[in-house]
Amino acid sequence: MILHRLSVKAWRNILEEVSVGTFSEGINVLHAPNGTGKSTLFEALRRGIFDGHNVSGRAVESIKPWGRDLAPGVTIEFSSGGATYRLEKRFLSRPEARLYRKEGSDFRP
Repeated sequence: MILHRLSVKAWRNILEEVSVGTFSEGINVLHAPNGTGKSTLFEALRRGIFDGHNVSGRAVESIKPWGRDLAPGVTIEFSSGGATYRLEKRFLSRPEARLYRKEGSDFRP
């Protein structure tokens, strides 16, 4: 799997959508001051890949922005087996997961 792009919205301290990438196929470095959301991005990547969208419990409740009733979401664009995909997940409120494959210049379900 080759990661191309990561977008996160309403996740802990990130309220508005934040995107990082396009990543190269080699080593990529994410550099920013403490407290700017680097660990939050990595947590969103991990949960986006490994957790089901309808996961529940205290651990997943902790990703919701404090004092806000927002549904945390992550979008991951990656390549695997010669195809490019976009995975979109929303957690907690109206949980949902969608996987798209790139066909030409568009992503299709």
